[in-house]
Amino acid sequence: MNHSNSDQSVPLWKLSIVLIAAIALTVFVLKGGTKNKETTVETPIEEVAAPDLEKLFAVPALVKEGEFLIFGTNRPELEVALSGKFDRMPIGKGKCAFCHIFVEGHNPAVRCPDIRGIEKRSHDRPKEARYLMFSEKFADEPEPVSGFKPKAKTGGQYILESMYCPSCYVVEGFGVPGTDDLSSKMPVMHHMPYLLSDYDMIAVTAYLQTMDTPGNYSKVTAPQDWQNYFKKDLPLPDGSPKVFASIESLAETEKLIAPIEGIIEKNGCFVCHKIPGIEIAKTGLIGPILALKSTAARRLASPEYQQAVSEGRAKATTEREYVMESILNPTAFILPGFGHGDGMPSDYARKMTLGDVDKVVTYLLTIDETMVEKEDLLSPVGIDDRTEAGHEE
Repeated sequence: MNHSNSDQSVPLWKLSIVLIAAIALTVFVLKGGTKNKETTVETPIEEVAAPDLEKLFAVPALVKEGEFLIFGTNRPELEVALSGKFDRMPIGKGKCAFCHIFVEGHNPAVRCPDIRGIEKRSHDRPKEARYLMFSEKFADEPEPVSGFKPKAKTGGQYILESMYCPSCYVVEGFGVPGTDDLSSKMPVMHHMPYLLSDYDMIAVTAYLQTMDTPGNYSKVTAPQDWQNYFKKDLPLPDGSPKVFASIESLAETEKLIAPIEGIIEKNGCFVCHKIPGIEIAKTGLIGPILALKSTAARRLASPEYQQAVSEGRAKATTEREYVMESILNPTAFILPGFGHGDGMPSDYARKMTLGDVDKVVTYLLTIDETMVEKEDLLSPVGIDDRTEAGHEE
């Protein structure tokens, strides 16, 4: 049977309905997609509540934070050295107890002022003729390392200034050798490697102001002293100095997070020792320069070390064993000319992992005397007890 063409075609009215439906569906989908997109973009971001300054700067909170910055704990107690002496306080971010005496029986055996009684002394410092001498010295040009000029008027301002600018006033007998006590051994605490923030400085000052009268907060004036000294609003805890502000500084950041550098920083080795190749370890004036590739064998063979062996204190027979022993058991052998060993922390055996100890030992055994700066070899603190360190007698 034959069908005409008109019988096989779709009626126009059906095509119109299909077309209208398709258009409607397309518009619906597009509108829905746009709506979803707009909803995603306009989703509000949860706002973080502003810090509660009243709580942050409450004196008890500041004192507690300052104590933790100094000692790394809020229950600091004298630690037992391997030698049996009670001579070590715990060490916090500020590394203060490496150099300063804080309590009776604490003997870091370094030439830094006794912190006990600091609150009372701090009020007299700005009035001393010696302080006036430093003020006049830096009246025209600021102290070059910190960029500060001595201007403390109160005890709290003096304590703060002593951390921001240690060389704005140096206690007699505690300066860098050869500077007539005009340059401080103490590093600038808001610079590398310590990087204490302004809030940290206020907290440490608050703790020092109440240290001799625990629980009595009546003498704590640190927040007001900071504001009056700097003529600024109180800083937030995260207001650390912006020290990595240049391309050059990014290289320093990379060094800082390198494994060996991080271990040395974390354990405070740089506080006492100069260590060639370690950026943060350039100022230590307490312990010998660590160039163990050259000196380990010489010390093992020395009569002093052999005597320590015969007395049962020292046990190393190889250079690597010697370096490891000097870290984990520092009183086994004390290098002549460097005190009685109570300046070296005695708790690294508990604090350091075996991996960290191994990295430090390996690194120190790569350093020889040719890597030490000439002026450091001839400085009062060299690589051993000889008059001219680095030269054979």
